[in-house]
Amino acid sequence: MSSAIEMVGNFQGKMSMGGGGSSKEPVCKISMLWNWYTIDTCFIAQSWRNDTKGKFAGSCIGCFALVVIAQWLNRISRQFDIELVKRHKMRYLARYMASNNVHDESSSELSQQELELIGSEPAWKATLIALKITLSHTWYFNFLGRNGDSFEDPVEKALSCCSTVPALEIYPTFFEHFLRAWIFVLQWGLSYIIMLLFMYYNGYIIISCLIGALFGRFLFNYEPLGTCGSGSPFSKTVVAHDKEENDRKCCI
Repeated sequence: MSSAIEMVGNFQGKMSMGGGGSSKEPVCKISMLWNWYTIDTCFIAQSWRNDTKGKFAGSCIGCFALVVIAQWLNRISRQFDIELVKRHKMRYLARYMASNNVHDESSSELSQQELELIGSEPAWKATLIALKITLSHTWYFNFLGRNGDSFEDPVEKALSCCSTVPALEIYPTFFEHFLRAWIFVLQWGLSYIIMLLFMYYNGYIIISCLIGALFGRFLFNYEPLGTCGSGSPFSKTVVAHDKEENDRKCCI
């Protein structure tokens, strides 16, 4: 008796009624213990069957890409929240400064008309702008902004002073909350697909996922560790994503 506990899924077709023979579909090799199977392995569904080494190599590359995408989606979720907060802050500050005729050294670059224009910006437009900035990845490629040498947006710089403005809790609109919920569903579903792949205990697949996690984390989680100076305009914005410590998605 073999010491390994192995389950081999033998998916057979129905017996042929005419010729008396039997037609068998390909066998899927599935093990409940650590294994290094390559040929005839199946993952998630019978249709995902690797009957050649080339197909199995493609599955490893696909698992690697899947985890990288999961890390990218995690960063997109966080960045979308940050961009939404920035945009809503700009609208609130512009409305406050325009209505109370507040001007300081930074906001003096904007005229009264410009402040009113920003303050009257529709919520849906602010959402689309935040989504566009998030998907454009300018926040990722702007190394000058990371090093604190300059602001990406001169309007954001002009409205960066909040010391004289009353505090206000910023809530997402219904549309924004709907988009954030869908991003969470994608994260949640993708994370459990990765978990199911791990449960096949295939060494090659698990190593591919681990390498994908390494590359994904390295590529999409390069962020400032903190700020220097309490009055720094680069102080990190705390968003809802940062408060999800007790609501982590599996495998992310």
